[in-house]
Amino acid sequence: MLNEMGRPLPGQTSVAGHPVLWVSQLAWDAIPRRLRHLLSCCARQRRVVFVEAVAPTAGPPRMAYDHRAGLVVATPYVPRGLTGDEATALFRGLLDGAVRELGLGGFVLCHDSPRALAACRLKPAATIYYDCPGGPRSPHEGDELLREEALRRADVVFIDGGHDLAGADLGPSTHFLPGGVDAAHFTRARAGGLDPADQREIPHPRLGFYGALDRDVDLDLLVAIADLRTDFHIVLIDHESGPDRPRLPARPNIHELGPKPYAELPAYLAGWDVALLPFSREAAAHGVKPSQTLECLAAGKPVVATPLRDLINPYAIQGLVSIADEPEDFVIAVECELHRADRRRWLQRVDTCLRGSSWDDTWGVMEAVLARLVAQPAVAHP
Repeated sequence: MLNEMGRPLPGQTSVAGHPVLWVSQLAWDAIPRRLRHLLSCCARQRRVVFVEAVAPTAGPPRMAYDHRAGLVVATPYVPRGLTGDEATALFRGLLDGAVRELGLGGFVLCHDSPRALAACRLKPAATIYYDCPGGPRSPHEGDELLREEALRRADVVFIDGGHDLAGADLGPSTHFLPGGVDAAHFTRARAGGLDPADQREIPHPRLGFYGALDRDVDLDLLVAIADLRTDFHIVLIDHESGPDRPRLPARPNIHELGPKPYAELPAYLAGWDVALLPFSREAAAHGVKPSQTLECLAAGKPVVATPLRDLINPYAIQGLVSIADEPEDFVIAVECELHRADRRRWLQRVDTCLRGSSWDDTWGVMEAVLARLVAQPAVAHP
């Protein structure tokens, strides 16, 4: 709860246990949806304060507070133009002040950026590094070295997203998180319903993709599919990327519908025949782990995807997702899905896969580790 001035009420604690202070390199509105789900689950069991990326201001430095999704979002404002050590020192002061003002005694420090680790001078009960290699890439030179330091200093590391860690000495404190899905939200697509107005006149078969149309998506592949099969209509919902994203060449059977609210996604998916996950080879090497996989399966939609490691195993191996690489392969795979004879049995296997894949289940893994961690004596780091 916040008072009328938008400040937290002193000493308020809504849930028991060590509070969580999450310091991020991203703005709240820019964090991956999977992280937002996990934070919302965490906030049902622990008090959570999410400190988002520093925002420039023409005024004095300050920390502003807002109540969203059951947690407190804190925005640090630092005077415009400050960089380097001066900006870092101001941010540290704001963060220390927030810990005292919010009464976050015995807090657990969580961070998703190696640079956030150095910002908090107060001693937390434990330090957790949430590493999402498939997420936003840092533009800062030398951050890979900082990441290695963060991995070494953290009491626990959660790896969310697949990537190659072969040879890395991560130790027993590293935990790989399973994917999650809000199945209740996306299974609404199975009931069908009235098509959204801007999709209603698009002919079938419809092949759909939603997400950031950025460098991780093979746009040339989409154009090639559209050119090979002019009777296929590709529907694109670009709800995450910025205004500088690459533009697709105009094709009569490529339909860019723009951004859509999360709440409306099931209505659009309901009208698709096949979902596409056309990620580039560079994205595969980077370790992208698309949350759309389980969401589209929950919606009851066949999925055809490029060969990402985390889609091949387990989903393609279980016969839940089709893998294709070249445009001709995509066309063949889509045709097979459009004429699948065992759809009922396929959907049963999908539902079996979805059991135990909720965000609550994923958070349950994290909470069990966290509960054991804070029950142990503090770990000294060199």
